[in-house]
Amino acid sequence: MKVAVCDDQPQTLEDLKEQLLQISFVKKVHTYSDMTTFWAAQESGEHYDIVFMDIDWKQSAQTGIDFAEQLSETTPYTKIIYITAYTLDYVEDIFLKQANLCGFLKKPVGKDQLLRILKRIQKEQELTQGKLLIYCRGSHIAIPFRDILYLESRLHKTCIVLKKGEYLCGEKLELLKEKLDSRFLNCHKSYIVNMDYIQEFHGREIVLEGGYAIPVSKAKGKGAKEHFFAHVSRQM
Repeated sequence: MKVAVCDDQPQTLEDLKEQLLQISFVKKVHTYSDMTTFWAAQESGEHYDIVFMDIDWKQSAQTGIDFAEQLSETTPYTKIIYITAYTLDYVEDIFLKQANLCGFLKKPVGKDQLLRILKRIQKEQELTQGKLLIYCRGSHIAIPFRDILYLESRLHKTCIVLKKGEYLCGEKLELLKEKLDSRFLNCHKSYIVNMDYIQEFHGREIVLEGGYAIPVSKAKGKGAKEHFFAHVSRQM
């Protein structure tokens, strides 16, 4: 579990990071005392399972609720836990703004409360193992890996083609790639295929079940073929 803590109070960052690192299933904790640095990290490819978000930012015209809404637009699967000392001041905004909210903790954050909420999230993650969790048409959808033929990048969105039907979601292909398992092959900058459905692999093209022809880039060609043969060997 990869976690970020966003708060403009250094002591809160230090205390919460220390508590989080004592929890066995929390593998990484990054702290941010300003949102400019956080957004820059997001742009460079840092993404988190959970973000602990302070609501009251003294040096900003925006609140943590505004930041959480923005985050949910770019990485809608990231879970938000609000942290604040002011429990009632932002109740209306919390329910009016759209965010993937899964918890609310009052400062100072207690160890028992923290562990309880993280265990609940861990259990939810276990239930979605073997599935690709996406945000599409206003809903979170869990797609079993076995149902996916391939993923295609289309104008900053991703089309997920299934054995029956397809989904078009707002998340970029590179971001979804991190959520897939070893059966998926990134054979082209715009395509990721499920190797379980490869029927032919020749030259610069892969043919999938259903007759879908997927290009293989020159840069990825040799590595893609080796990856596919290794996958086939493991299945034998």
